[in-house]
Amino acid sequence: MVGGFAVWFHGFKRGYKDFDIWVDDSITNIENLNQAFNDYGGIGFKPNDFQKNSTGWFEVTLSTGNPLKFFSSLKGIECCFDECFKLAPVAEIEGIMVPFLHINHLLANKRAVFRPKDQIDIIELEKIKEERRQMGLD
Repeated sequence: MVGGFAVWFHGFKRGYKDFDIWVDDSITNIENLNQAFNDYGGIGFKPNDFQKNSTGWFEVTLSTGNPLKFFSSLKGIECCFDECFKLAPVAEIEGIMVPFLHINHLLANKRAVFRPKDQIDIIELEKIKEERRQMGLD
């Protein structure tokens, strides 16, 4: 998980409208993701959807109306998906282990994107990092 939900996970409780998910865009992984969505409710996409979309992301909407954005890369992240995944903190949500982008990677992404809401996120996430550092939790 990345984006606003990851910001919320790290401690800045702000609203978010969608769920941003960074995925390993290997063909096998995208095929598995597609199969999971087909099993869930028939949302179909093809392994080359990332390549067709020059933005590096695409969006699907669940039957609940919730949009999911899938990213094949993230601005500001210089290491590969696997390296970030190894550092990702994990939370159990309804019995599913969900990895969240590490706060340092999240900050790098927010600095690269730098929309007004990202600027606020950066300020708040830096405060949280400092609080953790002072508590010896970094």
